[in-house]
Amino acid sequence: MREWFLIALMVSLSFAGNVSAEEESDPFDEAGLSLVALRNDSLDSNQDGMMDAIRVVVVINSTNQWVDLTLTLIGDHSGFTVYEEALMAFENQENASLTYDSWAAGEHHLGLEISDSDGRLLKYVDLGIFDLSPALATPSIDLILSGSEIMQTGDDCEITRDFIDETGPRWNFEGTRSIIGTPFTVLDTDQVLDCSNWPAGNYIITETYQNGLGQTTSDTLELVIVNKPPPTFSIEINGNDAQIGTPCTITHVATTGEDHTEYLKEWRITPSIGMSANTSILDCSKWESGVYKILLTVTNDEEISTTNGAMLIRMPSTDSSVQDEDAPAQSKGSETETSSVGIWGIVVLSLVLGIAVFVLMMRSPQDDELFGGLLDEMGEPDAEGLPTHTDENGMLWRKHENGELDWWDRASMMWKRW
Repeated sequence: MREWFLIALMVSLSFAGNVSAEEESDPFDEAGLSLVALRNDSLDSNQDGMMDAIRVVVVINSTNQWVDLTLTLIGDHSGFTVYEEALMAFENQENASLTYDSWAAGEHHLGLEISDSDGRLLKYVDLGIFDLSPALATPSIDLILSGSEIMQTGDDCEITRDFIDETGPRWNFEGTRSIIGTPFTVLDTDQVLDCSNWPAGNYIITETYQNGLGQTTSDTLELVIVNKPPPTFSIEINGNDAQIGTPCTITHVATTGEDHTEYLKEWRITPSIGMSANTSILDCSKWESGVYKILLTVTNDEEISTTNGAMLIRMPSTDSSVQDEDAPAQSKGSETETSSVGIWGIVVLSLVLGIAVFVLMMRSPQDDELFGGLLDEMGEPDAEGLPTHTDENGMLWRKHENGELDWWDRASMMWKRW
């Protein structure tokens, strides 16, 4: 009886073995495929003496007339997984190769999956663990300033954003870039920032980046922009004290080292000559005779302005048939027309003035107050307590509290309103 029990047990075990063998059947073999060869090659892609890539070569044989396969090389490192794929469509026998480029220093676990056209996994091969250095350029940011660290508003200024990341985009793990410290919004596509139009201030510009593989980088740039000083210039006059009709120019001359070409220039002429263009040179050759007050205001791009002034005297022309009653008269020398009536008038006027002077000299000192408003104790024109100044042409001026001006007429010994 015992013998029959042992025989039955052996028979049942043989059937169980057949069932287990059927359950462990290989889908790769069932698809008519066989792995003829599999080889791993370590590579030094950047020639730095460190292995940084693995090339996997496979040779597959097929008993079917035609077969479509997908080879997937899987790399795991620090909890991140990346994939490299290759397609095979062949009959009989074919070989293929896949290369895994290391994206970080350390140990990388590699495996190979072979799937059919329906995505069904046919075979998985564990390739092992490899200690690799990076084969791809890890993320880096470099902010490069074109210009000095301390600049004036309006100076040429550019910031180049030198950025690289070969690892993230390689496996669709692109990250995001962020930049702070700029006065205006910056887009990822703005590779060069124009800081020539930035307002004055102290800037600390920081850009950071992190891709989907956890790799980060950042860079910081410090920049100081100060307000440009007001424009400095002078007014050059050619033709002062010359007759009307002769050459005459008024020129704005920028200080050496300054360029006022693009600056706004506003001319104010008194008495008015009409509208003046935004120009550096005025032609005053056809202006009427008289004394002109010239003010020029120059405004730079930052709305900072400077105002300078000058005086211009234009004398009446000797050839002019129409004389300006208010303009100073000039002698024409020997060509001056005279008449006997004019001579007798001068003689009579001289006698009258002589008598008047004699009478005044004989009067009491109190009567000298008639000229008290003309000259002071030093014999100089009395400004009656008002501030005075003498311009570059030697003309004396005084200024009233309301801003009006008087000029001293030496011929009549009187103050005349401007």
